Amino acid sequence: MGLHPAIILLFWCIFLGAASVPAGATDVKDPFIELTSEHFRARFTMEDERTQVQTVLRRAEDYYGRIADKIGYSRYQDFWTWDRRVVIMLYPDQYAYARFTGFPQWSKAYASRDTRLFREHTIVSYNGQDNFLDEILPHEITHLMFWDYVGQGKLLPVWFEEGLAQLEESGKKDQVQAIMGPIVSAGKQIPFDSFNVISITGEKDEIKVSLFYAQSLSVVLFLLEKYGNDAFIRFCRELRDGRSFDDSLRRAYPSIIGSSKELETRWIRHFQQQ
Repeated sequence: MGLHPAIILLFWCIFLGAASVPAGATDVKDPFIELTSEHFRARFTMEDERTQVQTVLRRAEDYYGRIADKIGYSRYQDFWTWDRRVVIMLYPDQYAYARFTGFPQWSKAYASRDTRLFREHTIVSYNGQDNFLDEILPHEITHLMFWDYVGQGKLLPVWFEEGLAQLEESGKKDQVQAIMGPIVSAGKQIPFDSFNVISITGEKDEIKVSLFYAQSLSVVLFLLEKYGNDAFIRFCRELRDGRSFDDSLRRAYPSIIGSSKELETRWIRHFQQQ
């Protein structure tokens, strides 16, 4: 019996690096096929996936423009172009993805920037997921664009970035608000004292993960739908300029939201008044 193709690919990635073949290793064939668009570079392993990957690139370009408009990013000419293109790395299946990344079973993709494994802006996922185009792809593109705009590594609540990353996911908005209504009415939401400091990285309880993501999107939607996109863009701009989360809220929503605690109160009241 031959080795699973994902195992072969995994061994190759470990020894040679995930995104490119190192200098001096020209005698080893790169197992990845590559296609490019204006702002993205897709790498995959099966020739019969070429048409599917071309669709991935087209959808990625659409999301690129929509997300930039949502957060107020002023795009400049060479953003994510030429050698700055974002890599979309598609492993052949979930086995190869999980073994190489070490992420838990519930993880379907992640975005990476200047890490040990990937030295460039990279979206890492795997083929065969029905929700990749409508949910996973826009989610991970948003992470990278948010980091480029606001700056990676700032002390911001994880929930805000995760809520923002879900905005372009198809069908998510109405579903999440319908879910969160009864949860908030029963007082089962995550209190903001905890919500502001927790991260779900490495969390294996899928119920906790689902609640964290649903509440994250619900609060971001509240800010956008209650107070408008212009105020939201101001909020993102304040975060970009280095102000704290609470200070950015005060400046973007003057006389309305003075702190994350007040945001929590107004968000809960929104559901109670429905």
